[in-house]
Amino acid sequence: MRRARFYGALAALAVLPPLALHMAAEVCLRMVAKPKRWSETGMRAQEIENGFADCIEAYEKRWPREDFSIVRGDVTIRGELIDNPAERGARRKIAVVCHGQTANRYAALKYADIFLRAGFSALIYDERYFGRSDGDFCTLGQEESKDLAAIIAWVRERFGVDCLIALHGESMGAATALLSLRYTSVDLIVADCPFADSEQLFRQWVEQRLPIPPGLIMPWFELLARLRFDYHVRETSPIAAVRGAETPICFMHGRDDTLIPCGHSEELLAACRDGRSELHLFDGADHAQSIVSDRARYEALLLAFLKKCGVPD
Repeated sequence: MRRARFYGALAALAVLPPLALHMAAEVCLRMVAKPKRWSETGMRAQEIENGFADCIEAYEKRWPREDFSIVRGDVTIRGELIDNPAERGARRKIAVVCHGQTANRYAALKYADIFLRAGFSALIYDERYFGRSDGDFCTLGQEESKDLAAIIAWVRERFGVDCLIALHGESMGAATALLSLRYTSVDLIVADCPFADSEQLFRQWVEQRLPIPPGLIMPWFELLARLRFDYHVRETSPIAAVRGAETPICFMHGRDDTLIPCGHSEELLAACRDGRSELHLFDGADHAQSIVSDRARYEALLLAFLKKCGVPD
């Protein structure tokens, strides 16, 4: 009897490590594919608390808006075109703003406001799985970048193939904008706190949050991601897309970002091929808080970058 118990205990111990790895991989996968989602009401309140009540009021009461949607596969992406009456040059100027993970288009308003006052029309939308768009899960830029490429094609069909297109993205939205360079081209990108490479990011997350070496958990995580969501971790690499494109990119990043360290933007800048690319760090700013920490500086830097890229007034 004692021998049977001893071998039973050994068998249980042998099962525990794989079970622990599987459970840890499940936690990481949920962070990526099934994260918390802000409601529109909650996101609106958060943005007002962050100091952007003026943008909310302009969006709800003054900006002329038109619904738009595109269908890719079985997912419908929904958003709004904010048509700027002052933007009627020979070459139309359109800014497409991509929100971050867990957010929705309300988080894009503070950035759309800058572009609108700079003479652009703006397109804001809910990325798949978030807001009013369809989708059962998130892929941290893999599928979202293909959605964005389809949106850019829609913009060109609507405003002409020669229209000037600027992308702005925050966090996952920034990674999405950079990854879209694999499928399309734009005139410039403003990337706020992007990650350079998803595998690198997940390894950092595991090191910070779990008492398990990343080298043990990553194979489980990658396997689960492929089997359940057709999500390919190693292929979701914004830095690889940046290396293959010649697009001016302005990186904004909080120096005290605890979710995606600013070193990611430093690596991305080093990979840029266009000499107009630049990086600006914001002291004391955590993740996606650069514009909150210093709104005036953020806007001034963005406008200077547009001028640097030759965007007409």
